[in-house]
Amino acid sequence: GKNSELDKISVLKWSEISNGMCKSIAEEIHNGRFQVLGKGQFKEEFVTCGGVKLKDVNMKTMESKIINGLYFAGEFIDVDAITGGFNLQAAWTTGYIAGRSMRESLLEKDDG
Repeated sequence: GKNSELDKISVLKWSEISNGMCKSIAEEIHNGRFQVLGKGQFKEEFVTCGGVKLKDVNMKTMESKIINGLYFAGEFIDVDAITGGFNLQAAWTTGYIAGRSMRESLLEKDDG
């Protein structure tokens, strides 16, 4: 079934992934459900510094300005903020933007 197809993807290079496999990944990302059981101990949550420089990212799509079709979100980009949810919001927002942009890019390819 689809789980075995997704398991096979983990050992392939990106260039070896078929359109069907790519759609399976997208479906899993879109429809996957996860149960949150709690959070870590106090002070275990932290933000790492560094990442892809903002000047190298189209902030409207989160796509790399250097490599077409490569998108970034969350801690992949070089954004730091004080604690209190700012970094979580940045991760959620950039993830949403990147996801929508990837979807639009894939739909454009299907139409073309």
